[in-house]
Amino acid sequence: MTSRHRVAVAALVLLAVLGTVVLISFASRACPGQAAGQECPDAAANRAVVVGLASLSLATLVVPFAFLAEFAVRRRIVYRGAWGRAARRGVLVGCGLAAIASLRLGGALSVPAALFVVTLLAAIEWTSVRRFDGR
Repeated sequence: MTSRHRVAVAALVLLAVLGTVVLISFASRACPGQAAGQECPDAAANRAVVVGLASLSLATLVVPFAFLAEFAVRRRIVYRGAWGRAARRGVLVGCGLAAIASLRLGGALSVPAALFVVTLLAAIEWTSVRRFDGR
């Protein structure tokens, strides 16, 4: 692993921490829904922003750890495409969080629906490993 890889890993972790700080500051100031004595006309937009920030922060946090996991599994050698595979896994985790959170906000989340989302993401990863990472 070169110094570029170390800097990229550190930068992505710090970017994820910054995204989490932005998420917490926005969520603490935005109204989540209408209460008895308080009107909130932008409740749906606020929830969408929180879901988007959470999925983006989680995806950004997963990418460096997926890269480091692949680096450890491959006997401390960085092969071509390692960052691409890590980014793909980060995007899948972020999309999974967004899908499950959206189902929860829409009132449609159930155990079978969550299991379907997880199974779908696993199938996408398995298919993309077979197709794009052909060994």
